[in-house]
Amino acid sequence: MNLILLKDNRYVRKVLTAFVCLSIVQLFIYLNHVQPHYFIDEVFHVPQTLRYCAGNFTQWDPKITTLPGLYLIATLILSPLQLCNAFYMRCINLLGTFLNLYLAHSIIEQISTRRWEQKWNDWMKFTIACNVMLFPPLFFWHFLYYTDVASVNAVLLMLLLHSCKQFKTAAFVGLLSVLIRQTNIIWVAFITVEHLFDLLDHKISKSISYQQYTSTIYLKLLWEKVIRKTCHKWELFMRFIIQLFTQLFPYVIVCLTFVMFVIWNKGIVVGDKRAHIPTIHIPQLLYFSTFLFCFLWPYMIIYWKDYFKFINKRWVFASCVLILLTVIVYFNTLVHPYMLADNRHYIFYFWNKLMGRYKQFKYLLVPVYSFTLYTMFHGFKHLRFATQVNYTFMISMVLIPQLLIEPRYFIIPYILYRLSIKKPKKWQIIAESATTLIVNFLQFYIFINKVFYWDDQPYPQRISW
Repeated sequence: MNLILLKDNRYVRKVLTAFVCLSIVQLFIYLNHVQPHYFIDEVFHVPQTLRYCAGNFTQWDPKITTLPGLYLIATLILSPLQLCNAFYMRCINLLGTFLNLYLAHSIIEQISTRRWEQKWNDWMKFTIACNVMLFPPLFFWHFLYYTDVASVNAVLLMLLLHSCKQFKTAAFVGLLSVLIRQTNIIWVAFITVEHLFDLLDHKISKSISYQQYTSTIYLKLLWEKVIRKTCHKWELFMRFIIQLFTQLFPYVIVCLTFVMFVIWNKGIVVGDKRAHIPTIHIPQLLYFSTFLFCFLWPYMIIYWKDYFKFINKRWVFASCVLILLTVIVYFNTLVHPYMLADNRHYIFYFWNKLMGRYKQFKYLLVPVYSFTLYTMFHGFKHLRFATQVNYTFMISMVLIPQLLIEPRYFIIPYILYRLSIKKPKKWQIIAESATTLIVNFLQFYIFINKVFYWDDQPYPQRISW
């Protein structure tokens, strides 16, 4: 009887997967009918790919800031088939969207069997994978020729290969991810650090409790192990270091190659460097925590009681945090000129209608930042303490140097956080799915119906992320 039910469930999931994919294909075709012309940065991406398809690999548009990974992939796929045009270039991201579903589901399969966690049922894993694929700021680009979908493909594939212990292949895919978008080097570094702590985990002789594993005690135990190694003979310590370096080498060589590229290129950006000058923009972390809450509120709102208990118990510390956040907002709220000039993005309207219009509004958000930061950190307290620190450091490295407030920069940090959430309850998945579908409906409704024209552009303009 159980075997029959299992077969029925698999059949229903296959039918549902086919239905979801066919619906996305129909949406893709309709949106391409609505927007057949170049959309924003496609005016750079499509012509550059056409040059590659024509065999011209020397001419480069200086307005393009990313490496040519996406263009090379498109050329390898489309050029032999003689399908080098904007529609088929967009089809690559459609296929990439389906690949995200497969990769997210495969990673969740790995995560659901981790230590200290119960096995998740198949419907739960499928629904979460669909929510990752349909994540609105990512899913929006499935019908356009942008780097976002391919970038997520590469990072998720790297994570999956790493979890399957195929480290050399994972490092190679990490290199490809950097060719698509340079900031993906942060996630290669993230994997490198995780691999280091995985190796050190096996060096700890005594068993670790769950409480120790998720607290600072974990680092203490690791440090004690390293000290024991260093107290022995010098030869043993060197053998220990060489062993670690050898196992980390595939990732390390990718990171070192990128450092050499940055030195040679005199910066990370390859094109319009003046528009992307690294800066110190700490509120990006505040915006990200709020962004995270908007889509993952079912998993974060449950900590509201803990938040108020924390404030009551440690009110002095909580008051100092609020003061610190206020100081950060006052001195470090920065505005990129693009935000104020381009009315084709949601952030333009948010900034011009609220943040930039009312001086007090940004300070009213300080308590919100306090709550979302607390719930964000509380949401991954079940992870290894070193992983908590690693993730926090890496999202700081990828977000704080960015002057431009761009939801697309939040996509991979969001997905990594989403995949790290512990086993959810049924109501949380339902609420998350409903939020995802509602936001997707609204974003495409606005895109289709909100049309306006620029004086210097012959085609209609629309609103996107």
